[in-house]
This record gives sequence, C-alpha cells and structure tokens, in this order.
Amino acid sequence: MKAFNMRISAIAERILMLAIVMLFSIGAAFAQAQASTADLRGLVTDPNEAIVPGATVTARSPATNITRTVTTNDEGTYQIFALPPGEYEISAEAATFKKTVISPVRLTVGQSAELTIKLEVGTQDVVVNVSGDSVDLVETTRTSVSNTIDQQRIENLPINERSATGFALTISTVGRDNGRPIGPAPTSGLNIGGQRGRSTLVQVDGSDFTDNSINAARTTVSQEAVQEFQVATNSYAPEFGRATGGIINVVTKRGTNEYSGNIFGFIRDKSIQARNPFAPFKSAFTRTQFGGTLGGPLPFLNFGEGGPVTTSGRDKNFFFASFERRQRNETGFFTSNVAQGLGGSVTFGGQTFNRITPQQQQFAQGLIASNNPALINAAVSYLYLASGGGNTALTGSNPLFAPPCSNPPTSFCNPAPANPFLIGSRFFLSGAPVPANTRNAAGQFIAFRPLLNLPQVFPVTDRSNFFSLRTDHNLNTDNQLSFRFGYNPGTLTGIQDESQNQSIGQNDFSRTGVQKLKDYSFTAGLNSTVGERAANEFRLNYGRRETSFRSQNNDATSINIGGAAFIGRNPFSPVDRTETRFQIADNFNYIIGTHTLKFGGDVNFIKIPSAVFELNFAGLFNFGPLAAGNLNAAFAPLGAPDL
Repeated sequence: MKAFNMRISAIAERILMLAIVMLFSIGAAFAQAQASTADLRGLVTDPNEAIVPGATVTARSPATNITRTVTTNDEGTYQIFALPPGEYEISAEAATFKKTVISPVRLTVGQSAELTIKLEVGTQDVVVNVSGDSVDLVETTRTSVSNTIDQQRIENLPINERSATGFALTISTVGRDNGRPIGPAPTSGLNIGGQRGRSTLVQVDGSDFTDNSINAARTTVSQEAVQEFQVATNSYAPEFGRATGGIINVVTKRGTNEYSGNIFGFIRDKSIQARNPFAPFKSAFTRTQFGGTLGGPLPFLNFGEGGPVTTSGRDKNFFFASFERRQRNETGFFTSNVAQGLGGSVTFGGQTFNRITPQQQQFAQGLIASNNPALINAAVSYLYLASGGGNTALTGSNPLFAPPCSNPPTSFCNPAPANPFLIGSRFFLSGAPVPANTRNAAGQFIAFRPLLNLPQVFPVTDRSNFFSLRTDHNLNTDNQLSFRFGYNPGTLTGIQDESQNQSIGQNDFSRTGVQKLKDYSFTAGLNSTVGERAANEFRLNYGRRETSFRSQNNDATSINIGGAAFIGRNPFSPVDRTETRFQIADNFNYIIGTHTLKFGGDVNFIKIPSAVFELNFAGLFNFGPLAAGNLNAAFAPLGAPDL
C-alpha cells in the first residue's frame, strides 16, 4: 500500500507540473510565433472604436497570391497563424461598412504582430485603401528579447566573406567569439549575451543546423538565399530550450509568381589591400566570390485529360535556387622569437646588453659613438628592446629613419647612412626593405619592427561551394508545403590553432591544418490551419556532415618551444567525423477566447557512425622555460633554428 501511495503521489506531481506548464503557456499567448513563420492578430473597430464582431479579415501575399481568411470573434479580435515572412495586403469587411485594405504590411520571422483595423460606415462595394512605405506594427505580448535582421540590411550593408549571420554583430548584445580557436572544431563565431560561441543554436527554416559533436554551426546557405533572420538573446519560447546562449533563426528566400534572378561577383585583390604592418611587403591576397540565383513559379505536369501538358505553377508551386563559390588565395603570418645565443653584447653606462646580433651591435655602437644625446638615448632604448626580444614602432622621428648626420650632428640623424643595416637607407636591420608607401598621416615612414625573430609567410586557401534549392507548394488555403535541399562541399588550408598552449602568431606552417568537409541537408515543412482556432507546424529535417582534418605535416611530431615557436604536426590531427541528424518537430496552437494554448514536441536522432578526433597523435615535446629573448642554455650553441 505504501508503494502504491508513493506511485500515486509521483503521478500527481507530474500532473501538477503539466498543469503549471499549461498555465504558463496560456499566460504567454503570442509570446513568440512559430520558428520560421509569423503571426498576426488585432481588433476590428468602427469609427467610434467600438468592436465589430463577425468581420472578415484576409491576409494576401501579392508575391504568391496566397490568402488566409478569418472572422473576428464576439470581442472583435482576429488571429492569423503561421504566415510566411514577407509583405501582405490586409483587408477587412463587414456588413454596413466600407471595405478597408491596408498595404504593405511587413511581417518578419518569429513576429507576433498586432494590427488594429478601423472600418468606415458605408457599403461594401466602396474600398478604402490605406497605403504607405510600410505599416508600423507593435508586439505588446512579446516576452522574448530578439532582433530581426531584415532583407534591406542584408542587401545593403557590407560584410566580410559574405556570411549573412555576420550581420548579427550589428546588435548590441552580440559580439565576436574570442575563445581560443581549434582548427577542426570551430564555433559559431558569435558571442550572444556573454555566452561562448558553442552555446548558440542556429536554425534554418525552423530546423536545427548544429554540429552536435563540437556544438558549432554547420554550413548554411549563400547570403543571396537568405531572406532574413532573427536573433533571440533572452526569454525565448520553450521549443528553443536546447540553446544556453542565443538563437539565430534563418529564413531562406522562396519563389514568387514572377521569374527573377541575379548573377553576382565580388573580388578583393592585394592591390587594394593595406599591407600587414608586420610584413615588409604586400603578400598574396586574392578573394573571389561569385554565383547566381533564380526563382519563380514551378511548372507541373498536368495529369488531367486534355488541355496543356504542364501548368504554369502560378499561385500554386514555386522554386528558388542559389549557388555561390568562394575562392581565397591569401597569406598567413608566422614569427618565431629567436634568442641569438652566439650573439655579441654592448656595454654602456655600466649596463651590459647581451644576446645582440652583430647587425644590432654595429647599429647601437654607431649611435653611441655620435655623442649626440638624442641618439644615445635612442640607442639605449633600442638595446633594451633588442636584448629582450621586443617590438618597436619605427616612425619618421626615429633615428632609424633619419637623414645622414651633418657636422656637427643634429638631433634625429643617421650617423652611418652607408651602413646597409640602417634604416637611414630605408632598410630593416635584417636587410629587408621598407616599402616606400609606408607612411603615416604626417607623411612619415612607419612600420612595426619585431626584434630577434624570423618572420615567415605561408599560403591560406579556401574552395567552398554553397548550393540550395527550395520549393513551395500551396496545396490549398489551409495547407502549405515546402522542401529545401542544400549541399556545401569545401576545402580549406592554412588553418591555425590557439589551444594546447599554442600561439597563432608563432605557429609554423607545418602546424597549420587542411580541412575537407561535405554538408548535406534536407528539410520539409507543412503549415496547416484547422478552422479559425487552430494551426499546426510540422517539420522534418535530415542532415549529414562529413569532415576531415589533417596537419600540413603528417609525418612529424609536435614540438612546442614556448615564447619561440611551435613546429611540427598539428596536435589536433587526424580528425575524421561523420554525423547524421534526423529531426521531427511539431507545434500546435489552439485559441480559447483571448488565450492561446501551444503544444509541441521536438525529437532529434543524432548518429555518429564514425569519429576519429586524435590529440597529440604523434607525440608532443615541450621545451622551457624559453621566454622571448631568454634562450635555454642547452640550445644556446645551436643559434637560430632553421624553420
């Protein structure tokens, strides 16, 4: 009996919890619309602002001619669920009133908008048109904190690498993810509300686009295929409970009754790029992105007897296809700090500066020998930097850029212009030339001169493709069906890591990674209305992501020389992963008076049939302490390493 009572108590607790959840669902009516659609509600009133029950309210999309019609209840309110984002023409009519048409009414993804319609007394054959650039809508019942990046911003604002989700950075609570990057395990790249990038949930057309193995965003679609997206940062609906940070909800473009498309191409070349301040010359940089889109009505076979073989598809079937290719041929930078164990020393004023290269020694002694106080002070400052392996900025007022000294010498002059290692002849101490166009706003030469180092460059390449095809089918006024297929293959090289005690600026080319991936996605959605009180959204999602990551040097071991260089095999290699996702989601809304009940479920079946994610596969050797300019005695006789 005791066990029976405990079981009854447990069941009662569950029923109580369900009741509480239902209560909160009722209280949060219209807090947030469906994942990929919008809702519209409001009042219909007469000129005296009295309610008008029994009025007919119709929402029509001019682009596709899809219409939805509802009737106001006894309290004069109307509610239209699951409208695809876009522009609508809203009309209302009732007996003894003129018909009122309002356009354009712009609905955005995730919006629960309110629009009050005021009817004028008259006959229904008289139409009152209310038009403008856009009708302002309010959301008095919204509880989520969210922003929408609309198509106008996506089309007109500049963005690096044409990644549409990068526009989320225009929101005050969104920043770049500053976590230490791991080559085979990138993040979404966005810090939302102070949360790390792996806490962000990315959805496309209401379906999850997350790589669950590493909690990162999968490859989405071309910027040209994005209609808009919503960024929810706080208090979002329960169906988004898998996110501990923020939510990025992307909606792709759909076809209309008119054929339209575009061809685009963008190029960035080193000729219009600024020189990297740590490089003595402009390095290779070419980035091209090109592609096109096409959308419109989708003709279908006519299976009836007689008549044309195909139907035009207008008002019924639509498609939108997009393709984009990204090609990058750029340059990565690597600098190893080297302490010259066999270098000379300079003594001045009782202070001995060790680990000085012969060129630096000659330069400093030349400045000291000038007996010019300004040059002597510059020499002492330089020796401190050089012996410590630091960096210094060289400007036009620096003796290194100064003209030859006169007799007697003046301030800021070069005592030995014939010395090829002096900047007076516009040469770095290492002998690398300073670009003639490297000047500051005052017209002076300026550059950053890392001391005691070996700078190197290496190629960074990217070959990525983004293909997407979406079809929409208006089965009838109550049911709309959509499909989308995406395929995104890509190969990237020159990927650097900053984990495992590595530093990006000191990673040798051998430490960089090569990543190949293939991302497949297929989504299907059915939006249905059941009478005027209920609406249902059903989604299926299948995704497959294949990724591999190899080190640029697969035969070497990993060697870490802290403060000097990181060479050899990438410690996060090899990586081979395949992840498949099958998602089923359903949301059902039902209206009771002025309240809305929302039920639903979301199930993800995630399978990882194969996964190889090695760490330090070929071994890792750490040497230290090797702070910059403080060479370990065991390595001093070796001099500068040949990297």
